[in-house]
Amino acid sequence: MSFLSFFLLVVAVSAQLEETQRVESFYKRGYQWPPPLEQFRPPTEGWRDLHEKRFDQTWKAPLRGGRYDGWLQAVMSAYTQPNFTENGWGLTRAPESLVQELRAHVRDNYNKGNYGYERRIEVIDAEEPPIFISGDDFPRRLLEELKPMHEAWSGQSLTPSTAYGFRLYQNQSALLMHVDKPQSHVISSILHVDSSDDAEPWPIVIEDFHGNTNEVILTVST
Repeated sequence: MSFLSFFLLVVAVSAQLEETQRVESFYKRGYQWPPPLEQFRPPTEGWRDLHEKRFDQTWKAPLRGGRYDGWLQAVMSAYTQPNFTENGWGLTRAPESLVQELRAHVRDNYNKGNYGYERRIEVIDAEEPPIFISGDDFPRRLLEELKPMHEAWSGQSLTPSTAYGFRLYQNQSALLMHVDKPQSHVISSILHVDSSDDAEPWPIVIEDFHGNTNEVILTVST
């Protein structure tokens, strides 16, 4: 008995542009570098100035991978991501009854030792990792109960995505400035639930669409 075997090798070759061709194609499509002001989203001078500084910072990243990631985030933030609000951030209060319920849940579980520690997060610089308390059914409730507030602020019909918490920052902690993931954090918020009695004010630093840096101290009513 004889066997006859055939091996079919298919090689797919994709046409790749040389860099000179890539540059030529870029200008043929009407693009400019640096891009004009009207291509920024939103097209404000402050937003442009902020991102020009951000592009300069990316070249100082120590690793090529970090440089590429920083450049990609800056491009998305400056040119491609749509913006749905006037300033990019706002400040309001959640329903007091909801906050009181959340606070009681956090304090009760903390006092009973029902908590763990959060995994390492790149944007959190801390001597000790944040404490993490399970939210039980609160994440789902928060998505639904706070959805109308987010929709009113953004003027968009929203699909709930993720509610994450509860995170308890410990002493000597810093949340580094960062850009949230555009795949899921289209419209997002930070809900401040509680602070220890001896906690000092801890401002959150936010950049707006006019290039201003704003310091916001979140408080809870008593």
